[in-house]
Parts: sequence; C-alpha cells; structure tokens
Amino acid sequence: MPNVLLRATLCAGILAFTTHTAFAHGGQYRGPGDVVPPGPTGPGGSTPGPSEPGPTTPGPGDPTAPTPTGGRPGSTGGSGPGPGNPGGGAGHTPGRGEITEDLTEWTFWWEFNKDRYLGLKAAVHDPGAITSEDEIFLGMRRRADTLKPTSGEILNDVLPALRRAIDATNQNDIVSSCMVAMAKAGANHPGFDLVDVFAPRLQRPQQEVRETAALAIGIAGIAGEKELDLLRGLVLDDATGRAAYGKAVDARTRSFAAYGLGLLARRSTNVGTKEIVFEALQRALGDTSIGSRNVKVAAIQAIGVLEIGSSTPADQRLLERAVDCLAQCYGRDAGPGEQLVQSHCPTAIARLLGRDHATSREFETSFANDLRGKGRFARTSHDIARSCALAIGQLARPDDEAMRAVLLDAYRGHKDAQTRWFAALALAQIGGKASRDALLQAFAEGSKNQQKPWLALALGILEFDRRARDTQAEPDRLLGERLQEAFTEAKDPSLVGALAIALGLSRTTDAAPAMRERLLGNAAKEAMAGYLCIGLALMRDRDAGEDLFGVLRASERRPTLLAQAAVALGKLGDKRAAEELQSRLAGASGISSLATMAAFASAIGSIGDRRSILVLKTMLGNADLRDLPRAFAAVALGGIADKDPLPWNSCFGADTNYRAAVETLTNGSTGILDIL
Repeated sequence: MPNVLLRATLCAGILAFTTHTAFAHGGQYRGPGDVVPPGPTGPGGSTPGPSEPGPTTPGPGDPTAPTPTGGRPGSTGGSGPGPGNPGGGAGHTPGRGEITEDLTEWTFWWEFNKDRYLGLKAAVHDPGAITSEDEIFLGMRRRADTLKPTSGEILNDVLPALRRAIDATNQNDIVSSCMVAMAKAGANHPGFDLVDVFAPRLQRPQQEVRETAALAIGIAGIAGEKELDLLRGLVLDDATGRAAYGKAVDARTRSFAAYGLGLLARRSTNVGTKEIVFEALQRALGDTSIGSRNVKVAAIQAIGVLEIGSSTPADQRLLERAVDCLAQCYGRDAGPGEQLVQSHCPTAIARLLGRDHATSREFETSFANDLRGKGRFARTSHDIARSCALAIGQLARPDDEAMRAVLLDAYRGHKDAQTRWFAALALAQIGGKASRDALLQAFAEGSKNQQKPWLALALGILEFDRRARDTQAEPDRLLGERLQEAFTEAKDPSLVGALAIALGLSRTTDAAPAMRERLLGNAAKEAMAGYLCIGLALMRDRDAGEDLFGVLRASERRPTLLAQAAVALGKLGDKRAAEELQSRLAGASGISSLATMAAFASAIGSIGDRRSILVLKTMLGNADLRDLPRAFAAVALGGIADKDPLPWNSCFGADTNYRAAVETLTNGSTGILDIL
C-alpha cells in the first residue's frame, strides 16, 4: 500500500475550497501549506536558505520529506491542491491548473496560534459540561462527571491497545500513528517503557517511521538517562546516535531529534537536564560542518522552548548562556541564505526572556533597528523584519511608547505586506490604550481588502488579552461595536471569518444572533461557516448549541465544517459532539472520503472524551478494517490520552515566523507544525 499523506481538516480556512487531505507522522495537518522557499527568491520577498546538502559526516545525504505515491486523494501523485488547500503555497511549484495560496492570509497565523485562545481540553474536561442526557430544551443543566480519561484508563486500555497494534504491523501509517499517540500519553507502562518501543524503529527502512520515532521520544517528555543520551546522540550524529540508527544519522532525523530534545527539556524541572540539552543543541547550531538549514533551525527553535526559569543562580546562568548563543547566531553578518536561519533567533529569544527580564529592553531595541532597516548590517531578507516585529510584540511592555511607534510605522509603511500584518498583531499583543486607539483608527481607515481581516484579528486579540489579565474588566463596548458594524456590512468570506473570530475573542455577545443566522444560511461557504462556529464558541454563546449540533450532523460531506462545529461544541462543553463523531467513525469502513475520516478522528482527539476509548480500541484492533481507518483510530486515542492541555507542538507554533519555513518545521505535511 503506498504511503498516503492525508492532510487534516482542523485548519478550516485553509481547506476552504478543496477536501484533499494528508496524513503523515501519525497525525494530521493543522497549519498552512508549503511555505518553504523553493529557490533564490522566496515568496513575498522572503529569501530562502542555502541549498540543502546532507551532513558532511560520512553517510547518506539529507533525504527529502517522505513522499507519497499512487495518486490517491491527498497524495502528491494525484491532482494538485486547489486554493486554500495546504498542498501548495507560494513556495510550491504549481502544476497546470493549480492555484497557489496567498501566504499573507490571516488564517495561517490563526491556525498556528489558536490553541491558547481555544483552551479546548480544559473546556471539555470541565465536569459541568453538557451531555446528551441533559435536558437542553428545558434549559436545565445538571453537572456531569468529568470526561477526562483516568490514569488507569490510559495505562490499562489505551497504551496496551496501541502497543498491540504497533507490534502487529509494519504499515507506515499505523506505526507512525501509534508512536505519536503513545508519546502523547507520556507515561511508561508497567510492562514496557515507551523508549523501548520507539528506539528499534529508528532503524526501519522508511524515513517517515525513523524520524517519527526520534520525535516521539521527545513528545513523551520522559527525561531519563536513556532518552536523553539517545536523542542527544541522534542530534550530534555521534557513536551513540549511529549505533541506535544503524548508520550515519541523516539531517531530517537529526532535526526531528533536536525538536524532541527541546520538548524533553521543556517538560523537565531539572536545570541539569536543561543544561545537557542546551549544550547538545548549541553544538549542533555552531557546527560549521552541518550544511543543513533544517538542523540549524531545529536547534534554534528547540533552544527557544526550553522554558528556563530565573529563580536560582543555576537557572539564571543557563538562561544567559542560551540567550547569548542565539544572539551570537543572530548577530553575524550573513548572506541572504543564512538570514532565513537567523530569522528564527528573535522569536526564540523573546520566548526565553519575556517582557520582564532585565535584558529584554536591549533586545527589543536591536530588533526595532533591524525592523526599520537601521541595524548593524544590511539585512536583505524580509524574514528578519517579520521575526523582529513578532519578537517586539512579546518583549515590549504596554507603556513602551517607543516600541509602539516602531510597530505603528512598520504597519503603515513597511514594503513587505506580511511584516505590516505581523506589526499590527504585535501592537495588539503589547496592549494598552494607545495600542487599542491606534488599531481602532487603522481599522476604521482600512479598506475592505487583506488588511481589514488582520486588523480585526488584532483587535480581538488585544481585547482577549486585556480581559485575561483582568477577569473583572468590563468589555470594551466601542471596540465591540466597531467589529459588529463591520460584520454586518462584510460580504467577503475571509473578512467575515476574521470578524467572527475577533467578535468571539472580544466576547461581543450582542453579535451572536447575527452570527448564528449567517452560519445557518452559509454552510456551503465551508471555511467562513467554520470560523463562525469557532467565533460563537469563543464568545461562549450557549444558545448556539443546537445550531452547531445541527451543522455538525449535516456536514458529513463538508469535513472542514464538521471539524470546526465539533470543536466549537467541545469548547461550549457540549459533549454530544464526541458521541456523534464516535458513532460515525465506528462506521468509517464505509466512508470513501479520507478527509471525512480525518475530520472525525482529529475532532474526537481534540475533544478528548474518554467515552470514545472503547470504540476506538475496537477499530484499532480490527484487522479486517482498512489501514487508514485504524490509523485514524490511533490518532484519536492519542488525542484523548494526551497528557498536555495544549497540543505538543503549540509551543513551536505560537508567535513563530512560519514564513521563514524549512521542511522539518512546516511544509504542509511533514513538518513538526503539520502534525496534530
């Protein structure tokens, strides 16, 4: 059976017009399409990195991403992706009849950053949520037991089922799905350690399986000596790594191991563990014999998510070393190709420092100079400016008028559109009345084109963050009224979707009736309708429950909308979504659409209802089913058993410059940000 890459359907706006899907590394696609710069001049003025040779150490070159064959739906051997489909972005060489994506669309940023705003698992696991037994129509609500799986269910039901399935087959999709699912559970079983399941698969002939095994060790987050030594050896391609891998470690697997090391250290509270991990990543980043930009970017990203504290002298020393390492990488006078790699440093530094560190002011000033084109060196890549704008949004304080002025100037006058939109979002993230007033004015002046959705999203984020900081704050009625007025007048589906999200983030509940009406009248506009669902959920409109459930039941042939409606119901605490989805997935053998199966599985996993475990176990163990439904069952089990409230890769996706992409970060199917 050919290796099929099924792109998933949780990124509703991006799958607006087609239903091709892709499946790889045990999960589904959740972000934009191929954003990797393909040649000397990347999309939107972005300058790509150097050509991608393999490591200079003896052994194989840098293999390409796992490539499907056979021309099945979602396969690169089949028909090309259409507009809005993650199959081919501006960085994708289109075939005849293909329409490439506009990577400056707001939907890309939202899909990479939405998890922290949705807080889906927390809502679903709230014991006060609604089940099908509640008397909804009578307005009665009774408290239900939490539907979060117990540790006993994970150890006794989920992990053994996944272990049996992975040991019984070499089929790529099932093996990868089971490894990621087990890693999400993040607990050793009394009868086996997870690393002992993953490590042997580092020597499988399939590239996808090998790199998934390396990544799974990190996702599991079990920082034992064996796990640390193994991942460290893979990253450095040393004797330990080669013994485990069976040969010289290729660059893609080294990159996945680096991301995994970052995840492993992030979960650890032991500063010694973090130091071991940092030193390995620092060596990889500074090794001039490594020609792969994938390894370099992975090392930078992994250092950025180490989550180093500052409460002890040891923490402080390590944080200083990590920031200095990234600053040195960023501070080199490099050519256009290396600037793509360097552009990952500002956002990584901002993640490590935050707004309140003593050196944050120094870095925001440096990044502001580069954003304005007045830094120490001439930077020709727009990726540098984009990353600087995003980093300032994470470093500057609400009272920092100088940084606000820099961002406002960038929004108004930077020659790169993506930098302008990132600057608007950064203004929102800084917050404060001056940012709010500037964004409201820009929103009023903005034409009804691409800038309007970004400004709407920025206003929603600003108000969401303000009320998150002060839960007793009164809603900003003027801001809500401006968004609501624009929603009433909006015709463009992209703008309607952005306004729906903004209205939800700002909790402008007065807009709910109009949003419900537009949802029910526009289900055929799948992306727009999906974001209307999410907007209603973000504003916690309980009256939308019946409409959302009706949309869910009517959307079998609209997988994007189905997934969004299910997520919205989950956010509202309505447990009927999981019941409906599990009953459908149980009959998946009769479903011809891979996109629909992906929607069922990914939505069940995202909702995390433990009542789905039995039917999923049954599917996974049923050898009479096709491989893909069984793989989807494993994906859903992993989502239910997930140890973390947010997806494992959200720490990499949040506030990242996804436009400075390399293949192992995101390319639409096989990067770490593409795996659910």
